[in-house]
Amino acid sequence: MKALDKFGFLVATYVLTAVAGLGVAHAGEVTVKYKTFPSGPTLDKNIVAGGCDTATADDFPDYEFLFWDNQGTIVWTKTTDICPESGDTTATAWYVPTGGGPGGCPDTGCYITTFAFSIDHDEILAKRTPIAMVSPDSPLIWTTGSSTVNTADGPESVSAFSALAFPRRSAEPFRYWQQLGTSTETTPGIVYNASQNSTAWVVAFYGPDPCLALEQELQSCEDGDGPHGHLNCAPIGKALQLCEKENRETQ
Repeated sequence: MKALDKFGFLVATYVLTAVAGLGVAHAGEVTVKYKTFPSGPTLDKNIVAGGCDTATADDFPDYEFLFWDNQGTIVWTKTTDICPESGDTTATAWYVPTGGGPGGCPDTGCYITTFAFSIDHDEILAKRTPIAMVSPDSPLIWTTGSSTVNTADGPESVSAFSALAFPRRSAEPFRYWQQLGTSTETTPGIVYNASQNSTAWVVAFYGPDPCLALEQELQSCEDGDGPHGHLNCAPIGKALQLCEKENRETQ
């Protein structure tokens, strides 16, 4: 009897050890990268594992911080909470060289430069443009497929594609424009309004609806009844409003 008890104890210990080992093996890690926008070198990287970490974007000589893409969420402040998930993910702090980005106007005139960025894949679309159309337009202002728009003759309305496919990925919907190098949020909407003689770098962000789960939860709540009548959906509604504000989904 004692031998059987001892055997059972050893089996239980083995099973628990194996399960714990599997948990450690599959614990998620976040690779934190510090990269140069749009295609420059990686300045540094580290790993976050075993719990949340409050990360502040490092200062690098001759580089200026732009934004975080924290596992599919854009964060415009230098500090963000990085929390590992069930699988391995990535958080990237993006930088631009000091003195990089917009510069003086060439002899051909001033122009803005646009970029397409996938929020959930933390990826810049290298060889395509986010621009669908420009108004007013002429061959001297913009040509189809170009990522730049000449602003020398006056203001330009630059419309983004409503959806873009990134390499090896399905098309993603447009979310918002943001001009780099300023703390002011760019006006929401699919049209970016460039001022005359602007030399701005402007990013069109693409990705899935970040508030979709809350939208569906609120709809389900409003459509259903609890055991004592209508459900209290107000907390979900407030959470949705906060999500929409944080992710610029209010347009």
